[in-house]
Amino acid sequence: MTDYDATAHISEEVKRAAYAAPSAIFIAGIIGWLFNIVLVLCSGPLADLPGASGNAVLTARKIMALRMGKTGALILWVFVCLTAFFVVQTALQAVSRTIYAFSRDHGLPDRGYFGEISSITKTPIRAIVLCTVVSVLPGLLQLASPIAAAAIFSLTAMSLDLSYVIPIFLRRINQNHPDVMFKPGPFYMGSGFIGKAANWTCITWTAFVCIIFSFPTVFPVTPENMNYASVITVGVMVLAFAWYFIDGHRHYHGPQSNLVHAQEALQQDAKVARGSDGSLPSKPEEA
Repeated sequence: MTDYDATAHISEEVKRAAYAAPSAIFIAGIIGWLFNIVLVLCSGPLADLPGASGNAVLTARKIMALRMGKTGALILWVFVCLTAFFVVQTALQAVSRTIYAFSRDHGLPDRGYFGEISSITKTPIRAIVLCTVVSVLPGLLQLASPIAAAAIFSLTAMSLDLSYVIPIFLRRINQNHPDVMFKPGPFYMGSGFIGKAANWTCITWTAFVCIIFSFPTVFPVTPENMNYASVITVGVMVLAFAWYFIDGHRHYHGPQSNLVHAQEALQQDAKVARGSDGSLPSKPEEA
């Protein structure tokens, strides 16, 4: 919900991304770690958590009011809201770009509809509108069923973490495969003990938190307070795999290079310039 991985989302938008993105991720991790320490130290008696909101992080507003007074808390809360607004923009950018790329490469059952670029704005407007509408729905779901909304939010955390750990896991189990052409970046920790320890720690931690996200928050467990995040996660994975094996494998063959699409566009433009019969225009006025 805080888009803690926003630094990874903007890696394609910055200069010298091989240096800037890992540095930003490291700094964001340190700041997040310090934020959790401050949150615990200032939260007061743990028996009072998670508070009336049902969410310990949302209770931070109460913490600020206790430590800074009502006026100070309201002033600081403005910046908290601004931060939330900006991280949503980075999330929208990343998600819409992902939808556009998958649709363009025929990885979605939409026949490439959301993989089109607007001729006016030069942006994937269709993918942006889709992501915006779909993002609004969980907010409305909170009004109808807080349990279902909480499951959706847990699902997003689990899905993001799993998406990050999958390439790390595949890198480790296929590191000696002859088709793997791994090129280390400037922040490479080596192929020895340190690098392997970092990778397997990441994999183990992600598996652990995904299990934690699936646990119910209260006991005894009833249909009303059940955490349905695991059910929804497995359901989405089953539907995705089913579509791929039924029809998707015929159209989707992995990410395609932008150079391929640019070359196809140039060929199409050249064909239009030559005319329907393939001949070049003989006079300037015909061109």
